[in-house]
Amino acid sequence: ESAKRALGIRLKLFGEDHPDTANSYHLLGLTQRSLKEYTSAAESAKGSLGIRLKLFGEDHPDTANSFYELGATQLLLREYTSAAESVKRALGIRLKLFGEDHPATANSYHSLGATQHLLEDYTSAAQSAKRALSIREKLFGENHQDTANSYHLLGLTQHSLQDYTSAVESKKRALGIRLKLFGEDHLDSANSYDSLGTTQHSLKEYTSAAE
Repeated sequence: ESAKRALGIRLKLFGEDHPDTANSYHLLGLTQRSLKEYTSAAESAKGSLGIRLKLFGEDHPDTANSFYELGATQLLLREYTSAAESVKRALGIRLKLFGEDHPATANSYHSLGATQHLLEDYTSAAQSAKRALSIREKLFGENHQDTANSYHLLGLTQHSLQDYTSAVESKKRALGIRLKLFGEDHLDSANSYDSLGTTQHSLKEYTSAAE
């Protein structure tokens, strides 16, 4: 409600083509996504993106953010091809503006890898996941939630490529970090144990998988 009220006021005061109006569309889209109103969220993200492209052009951090958030929403709508295109646009802008070693660039690589995985383009997904992991290890070190997420995604992709030995190693790294950060009784730790067990089963390590 508050985000919609803010948007209505800003449209009345500033019109459509104003940075504050774009910000309101952006915030409304994030709120709608949190409420699982994904179709509305995508429309709001497109509204924000259209204004920012008109005002700032392609090579601007806010334009990149709009492409990125639109891609995240398209992913939830299972529009995987569109999501990949949006995230690639965000990644291209962020590489140009920030370079390789930046958290936003790492996030774009990670999101692209997750989308490529869902598109069953596992080789590309593994490459994107490795790029995200490399940046995050450099920026954050080993014991960070984002680093763990990168190891987990890489492990999922390696499993899909039937590189089970590498997948076990990646998933063990993710699990180790998550246990250190969150302890046993956390959803991410549980997901890591479950995912690791799946790969160990594929390696016919049935005793380890059962544990």
